[in-house]
Amino acid sequence: MVLSLAYLFIVLSLKAQDDTVLHAKDSVIEAESQDCYVRFFDHAIKISSPSKIILITKDKKTTSLSKFIKTNDLRETALYSLADLDHDGKNELVIRNYTGGAHCCDEFYFFKGIGPDKYQYAAKTFAGNSCINDQDEITYNFYEQFGYFFTCYACTYEDSSEAAPGEVPDLVLKYSKGRLVIIPGDKELRNMINDNLGKLSERPYQKLDNDADQDDGVRKEFALNLATFHYSFGKNINETKKLFDRYYKFPDAKKVWTEFIKILNGVKQENDF
Repeated sequence: MVLSLAYLFIVLSLKAQDDTVLHAKDSVIEAESQDCYVRFFDHAIKISSPSKIILITKDKKTTSLSKFIKTNDLRETALYSLADLDHDGKNELVIRNYTGGAHCCDEFYFFKGIGPDKYQYAAKTFAGNSCINDQDEITYNFYEQFGYFFTCYACTYEDSSEAAPGEVPDLVLKYSKGRLVIIPGDKELRNMINDNLGKLSERPYQKLDNDADQDDGVRKEFALNLATFHYSFGKNINETKKLFDRYYKFPDAKKVWTEFIKILNGVKQENDF
């Protein structure tokens, strides 16, 4: 009995430490994201009467901006403004909503102008810590979707050596002609991802005996690099699988790939790019 109570105390203590790290990490990331989107909406054109703005939704229904916010359960903190994202002389309507809940999530809606005070659905993004930067680029981070990829949300692969893998940059999107397009990766990004995966492949195999076991974040780091590669270089699943097979040589490769594909399909379903 004494041993059981001691074990329970240790488990609860570790969880409390983990939650503290998680909260600190979330707070830092959220603060950085908030600075970004606050700047965007501060400089965008304000909408004084949302009830007078007419929207054509994704399912081709007509509604007002005020009703759209209500019927889609957008929070009271939702922001909306007009901005010429692709610099073609026509304003787009941009809506930003934070869903609330543990770790989640930024929703950005983009509507293209089709007439005076009338806008048609163009695209949506759904992720943690997305933003529109000062160059009207939409930065997109995969961490939210892969947060629990064989580890805890706050667990990230840590390596303080000079040969440590580099931090993979966010995906960058641009709004152009009524849709979101991905700014393609360059040779430098491709080399960085290959270098990162090569270094990760040299790590010792961490066996997970059951679904409750967690590694030190190395599988998540594989997934983040692979997701960035997939979307930055043409969304070719065969090329992404080749990259995975080249570097992930561990016994649970089939299980890890299956989980990666499941989450990648979720990203595809929730986003228009």
